[in-house]
Amino acid sequence: MALYRDPRDRRVFVPKKGGGVALNFGHPIAWAILVLTTIIPLAIVAIVTIGVLA
Repeated sequence: MALYRDPRDRRVFVPKKGGGVALNFGHPIAWAILVLTTIIPLAIVAIVTIGVLA
């Protein structure tokens, strides 16, 4: 999986050649999207799992 990073490109979502879109990690909003869609849900799952096992 290739990562796209171009700080001069103002688009957050960049179309891929084969279809679909990629995040432009040169744009600060892309990092916020990454955190909101992966790291926060993983933290919630970890907290709930620890709560259930304790």
